[in-house]
Amino acid sequence: MKKVSLLSVFIVFLQVFSSQAQKSSVINEVVAVVGNKIILTSDIEERLTQMVMQGEATDNLASRCMILEENLYQKMLVYRAGVDSVTVSTDQVESELERRIRYFIAQFETQEKMEEYLGKTIPEIKKEFRQAIEEQLLVQQMQDKISGSLKVTPGEVRAYYARIPKDSLPFIPSEIEIAQIIVKPEISEDEKRKVRDKLNKIRNDILRGSSFTLKAKVNSMDRASAEQGGELGFLTREDLVPEFAAVAFRLKPGEVSEIVESDFGFHIIELIEKRGELANFRHILIRPEISDESYVKAQDKIDSVYKMIGANDTLTFEKLAELHSDDDETRFNGGKMFNFQSGSGKFKIDQMDLFTYREISGLNPGEFSKVHFYDTPTGTKAFRILKLNSRSQPHVADLKTDYQVIQAAALAEKESEAISKYINKMKHTMYIRINDEYKTCDFKNDWEVKLKK
Repeated sequence: MKKVSLLSVFIVFLQVFSSQAQKSSVINEVVAVVGNKIILTSDIEERLTQMVMQGEATDNLASRCMILEENLYQKMLVYRAGVDSVTVSTDQVESELERRIRYFIAQFETQEKMEEYLGKTIPEIKKEFRQAIEEQLLVQQMQDKISGSLKVTPGEVRAYYARIPKDSLPFIPSEIEIAQIIVKPEISEDEKRKVRDKLNKIRNDILRGSSFTLKAKVNSMDRASAEQGGELGFLTREDLVPEFAAVAFRLKPGEVSEIVESDFGFHIIELIEKRGELANFRHILIRPEISDESYVKAQDKIDSVYKMIGANDTLTFEKLAELHSDDDETRFNGGKMFNFQSGSGKFKIDQMDLFTYREISGLNPGEFSKVHFYDTPTGTKAFRILKLNSRSQPHVADLKTDYQVIQAAALAEKESEAISKYINKMKHTMYIRINDEYKTCDFKNDWEVKLKK
């Protein structure tokens, strides 16, 4: 079973397909050439459409110039990857395709709904995106070679901050820190036994020759993979929850595991194929039913915890989280929630789900929400209390309070300088041509090359 948070998403995937209809109205001509790579009008217009949809750009020449320069740099990296013999394997490309498509299917709930919306089958989608994914992976590898090892010292951060004009300092929006106490309804041993009996029967049927694929489609509660016959696609150990990975990666091709229990429920797993650190699995997931009595007991427990908050100096929210919360990721940290997007405990408003924000939006720091029912990331339901630990006011960046933000900006500047040096060095090693209509662009880098005869 995949971890809840994915490192990559496929939002652009939808936007690209949404802009396909515009292709027919665009005269698709070559607007630039880098080495043996070309940039088409459609490359510029499709990206512009995406950025306009996201409110990141306006439909004008300046935006097109910015997008063209991004493409020039990416094509340069892809071209140089060929010269430097930097490659990505078919397995890497296929794994990334699988990962992104799996995420996208989950947004539509079923493969059929996605295919109907896009008007394409999975093989057609893969074919259309395979080259783009390969180029993205090559660009990432080349980018890592150029700036992946760069770091900034505290002295460089301070020097960077001192150079910023006061009226150009970045504006920091409000950030929120939250803690939680979660109480999950208990699953009875009788319900667990029923699920184990059902999975054992399914497993025995498969061992006697029944189709794992068909059994997954009919029985698995992981609907995204069930539509694929239980298939998860090529994944690494890090893509899977530990309980699942520990068993799955010990299997031999075609072998079906014993029952595995995880936070998602109970699984049986089949290894389809292993390629180095990647492996492709099928699984069938079944979650036990939770009785009304269990929900009542869970609510009674969290109601009693709610009454204890602030009742005396020793029973703080943090201590109650440690004693009573069923969330192992936060209970020993005072219930503090972690933001994987920022790599810290701070959340910007747009980094929170709407339900959570609604519960804490009216709170002052130190206050806590009422008990509420919510859907956990693993697909089950639980009761929760939230505490607003802090809410910063929107402000102009300050070195003392916003060091990480300024550090990131200083690193970005250093990376940008490294990229400019690379472009200036490598542009003389390849043919570069830009159409006249873009010659007036105010590029960040000088792309002009005087060709040697």
